[in-house]
Amino acid sequence: MGWFLYWEHMRATTLLTIPALDAAGVLHAFTTRESGLGARNNGIRSPDDWNAVADLFHIPQARLITVNQVHGDTVVVVDRENYKKVKALEADALVTNTPGIAIGVETADCVPILLVDPVARVVGAVHAGWRSTVQKIVQKAVASMHAEFKADPSRMLAAIGPAIGPECYEVDEPVMGPIRATFSFWSEAAVSRGNGKWGLDLVRLNQLELVQTGLAENNIHSLGLCTSCRRDSFYSFRAEGRTGRMLSVMMLKL
Repeated sequence: MGWFLYWEHMRATTLLTIPALDAAGVLHAFTTRESGLGARNNGIRSPDDWNAVADLFHIPQARLITVNQVHGDTVVVVDRENYKKVKALEADALVTNTPGIAIGVETADCVPILLVDPVARVVGAVHAGWRSTVQKIVQKAVASMHAEFKADPSRMLAAIGPAIGPECYEVDEPVMGPIRATFSFWSEAAVSRGNGKWGLDLVRLNQLELVQTGLAENNIHSLGLCTSCRRDSFYSFRAEGRTGRMLSVMMLKL
């Protein structure tokens, strides 16, 4: 369960954290709509969008890394040598074992997932819309953390930020067809509404994927906040159309 965390040196700005990660040797945050964090001019990116978050993490803005998200399944490994170039890449997940480099994903309904193995000291950030979920992006991020840095899924913690909930996320056969074809457990994350419509719980689907990948269910933590229901606090592409983005970000402490 998450809480609202007020940072004293940044007045009127609210970030969300998940207390279970406090002992994991990381800094992390989920931004909200407040104080312009993640604000866009009609959805247009600005180079200084995340300066305030970088300041909170006490790093230069250049060390807060995001990528061009394309709803695919590419995982990028970030390190001291390539971090400046990574920002130009197309991907939907990032992993690193380098302290002082923050990795993040931008969302406005899709599921943001932060991962950490506190023993191997490896972190990951995942952008999981339905297309990337079907392509098993979160499983591929966990596999990359294991292959590159010997991270162990059984030790990992996962933090899931604000995302659209099943009460607001109605989908039809073009979405449900691939979901059913990919996941044997699909019925645990979808409820029929009749007339070929379904309420899809994309957060739950990714939780089940993480368990299948080897994470303990009690190590998977979700804020449980719907971006569409709570447009006072979050951006929602489905509810608003072109809009801003939130940032979900994690960094190994120096």
